[in-house]
Amino acid sequence: MQAYGKEKGELMANKFIVAHIVPTGVKASIGGYVGDATPATNMIASIADKVISHPNVINGVALNVALSNVMYVEGYSLDAFFKGEVRLQEVESNKIGVIIDSGMDEESYELAMNTINAMRAVAGVKIAGIFRTDKNVDARAIKLRNGSFIGEISNENVLLKACKKAIKNDADALALSMSIKIDMKDLKRYFMGKGANPYGGTEAIISHIVSKRFSVPCAHAPLLSKFEIYEETHSGIVDPRAAAEAIGPAYLGCVLQGLSKAPRIIRAKKSTAQGGGDVYGVKDVDAIVLPYSCMGNVPVLAAQKYSIPIIAVKENKTVMKMSPSKLNLKNVYVAENYWEVGGILACMKEGIDPLKLRRPLRRLNVK
Repeated sequence: MQAYGKEKGELMANKFIVAHIVPTGVKASIGGYVGDATPATNMIASIADKVISHPNVINGVALNVALSNVMYVEGYSLDAFFKGEVRLQEVESNKIGVIIDSGMDEESYELAMNTINAMRAVAGVKIAGIFRTDKNVDARAIKLRNGSFIGEISNENVLLKACKKAIKNDADALALSMSIKIDMKDLKRYFMGKGANPYGGTEAIISHIVSKRFSVPCAHAPLLSKFEIYEETHSGIVDPRAAAEAIGPAYLGCVLQGLSKAPRIIRAKKSTAQGGGDVYGVKDVDAIVLPYSCMGNVPVLAAQKYSIPIIAVKENKTVMKMSPSKLNLKNVYVAENYWEVGGILACMKEGIDPLKLRRPLRRLNVK
C-alpha cells in the first residue's frame, strides 16, 4: 500500500460512506462480469455504514445478493451525484415500471414475464406495470480497438415515450430491457474469460439517456433473442465469472431486486450538495474504491475537488491505462488487492491513518 498527496484533516460524517465503482465494458478482472464484484462490495459493506455502487458492480443475472446497506445507483445519476447536482434519498421500496423492447420473439417475452412474476412472488417486488415500446429501439454494441465496448441506439424517442408512460402510471423506478445486437463471437470470448462484456457499453448508454431525462432510479437488463438464450445456456463449462449467465439469462431478476430499494434521485444545487439523515450528498462520501487503471472519470475528479480519499486496486486490472501517477492525483491509496482495501477502510472508519500501520514510520521534523 502507498499513498499520493498530502494528508488533510476532515470532519467525520455521521455515517461512514464508501463508493465502490467498476466502470462498464473495460474488461475488469473483478466486476467485468455480472455480479462477480459483489463479494468485494459486500466486504466493503461489512465495514462501511453505507456503500454507494452501481448496477454493473452487483447485477448477477437472476441474482442480486448485495447487502442491504448497498445503495443501487445508475451510472449517469452516480456521476451527477459526484458533481453535486443530485443527492440520494433512501426509500423503503419503489414501484417499478418495466420497459420491454418490442423487437423480441415469443420466447424472449415469456422469459421476461416469468422473471418479473418470479420477483413478485419470491422477492415481493412491486411492479407498477409492464410497458412495451411502440417499435424496436434498435440498440447495438460497438467494439473499440482496445477491446472495450460502447454502443448506440437508433430510436431513442421510442424508449423515452415508453418510460414517460410508465412514470405517468406511478412508477418510481424504471427497469429497462432492450434487445442489443452483438457479434456472438464477442459473447463467446467473454464467456471464456478472454474479452469484455459486449452488452455493457450499450446498456450504459440506454440507462444514461433515461436517467438524464427523468432523474429516476433505473437500470438495464439485456433482452435476449431465442438464439442468444440457447447460445448462453449451451456454452459448456464457461469462465466461473460468467457461470451465472450460462445457467439462465433472466437478467431482469437482479435489476428488479436492485431497483426495488434504489435511492430516490433529488435535484440539488452544488452549494447544497451536503446531505443529512437519510439523504446523502457528495461531501458525505468518505472514500472511493475503484480499479487502479480507471482514474479518468467523474468520481475521481470529484474526489480531487472535495478531498475524498481514493483507494486504487491494482489487482482489478482493466484495458484502460489511466493510473493515479499518470494523472498526478492527490489523496490516493494504492491497494494491491481487495484484502488491503478492507484494511485501509477499517483504519479510515476508526480514524486511524492507514500509513501508520506501515514501517518504517517517518520521523517528524520540528519547524
